[in-house]
Amino acid sequence: MYTKSPKNLFGHTLVETGRQIKMYNLKMFADNNFEITPEQFLILSILDDNSNLHQMQLCELLFKDRSNMARLIGVLEKKGLVIKQQSVDKRLVNKIQITEKGKKLKNLIVPLIKESRNKILNEITDDELTFCIEILKKIQNNLI
Repeated sequence: MYTKSPKNLFGHTLVETGRQIKMYNLKMFADNNFEITPEQFLILSILDDNSNLHQMQLCELLFKDRSNMARLIGVLEKKGLVIKQQSVDKRLVNKIQITEKGKKLKNLIVPLIKESRNKILNEITDDELTFCIEILKKIQNNLI
């Protein structure tokens, strides 16, 4: 029989919390008429911090498969927010770079992301957050 023990509620609560955060951020992006999604913003943010990453590096950083990442990059490229540059050694590896237009859009969105994070973490202390992160890391280690 299913009981409301913490072990039984954990998975559902974690998934539901992630879904609610995703929906909140999607609404925020839509309400502000941004031409990208929060997921695409994350790519711009990573590229702005780490120039010249290739697609597989982005896949690893964002836990995405190659085809999904190719689609995301393609959308950003069509909007003029990123460009693909063939690597110097002429291999079939393209480096992905954020454009000036992409940097401007990313910088426009950053304050709203900070506002969103503040709302999401309202009334949660640094100690509580640190404890939560430690628990999640223990769970990750249990899965290795």
